[in-house]
Amino acid sequence: MNSNPPPSRLSLSSELLAVVVFSVSFSQVCAQSVGSEPPELAKARIGYDQQMKAATDPIKKRYADFLEALKKAYGSKGDVSASATIQKEIDSLGLLPAIAAGALHDKLVIWNQNNGGKGDRGTKKINVILSESGREVWKQKGLKLTWNPDKQTKDEFEIPAIKWDKIRIEVAELVNQRGGLAEVEVLRGGKNILLGATAVASGYWETNPKHAPTTLTDGLQETFWLLNDKQEGWAEISLKPAQ
Repeated sequence: MNSNPPPSRLSLSSELLAVVVFSVSFSQVCAQSVGSEPPELAKARIGYDQQMKAATDPIKKRYADFLEALKKAYGSKGDVSASATIQKEIDSLGLLPAIAAGALHDKLVIWNQNNGGKGDRGTKKINVILSESGREVWKQKGLKLTWNPDKQTKDEFEIPAIKWDKIRIEVAELVNQRGGLAEVEVLRGGKNILLGATAVASGYWETNPKHAPTTLTDGLQETFWLLNDKQEGWAEISLKPAQ
């Protein structure tokens, strides 16, 4: 039996705070010349982000485990307000909830975009919501995406294999204040069940049909949905019947 005491919230928070302070300071330096930064800086930032994710995810996971236990403790006391506040803290970490070993799951694949290689647009962070007949059945906030100014990138996430008929992707953080995505796939049994599905969005760049949300389900990573400058937004994709 492990006799080590559980980590305190204070020690976990201090660890996370130190990493975040360093991250913010570095990001501020990197952002000083948006729009005119050298390509070497953009590439260095990508490597930095990848290393920061690898370093901070274990810390976030320990903090999330602590928060989950704390939420249950308050829930057992009937303190709904405290439980809701703790859940917001958990959501802010941007970690996907664990899927039990052996449980069925689908694979969500998000293809980012860089404006056809111009490297001036993209998405850093998204929220994902699944709904069934207008009722939300699962969501996750703050999922971080990989972005590269020179080539398109993709990220894969496990989502529960539950019944849903619509997926909503919210662009929550932009690259150079200009967002968008290239393709959204959900792989079930190796098949993309969103291919050719209907997609609508909060808007798209200058209402240009070339960058409409239908590009998210056309199976082509070289076409892309663009948001208007300095605007976050969302796209909703409806699952085709009998999927």
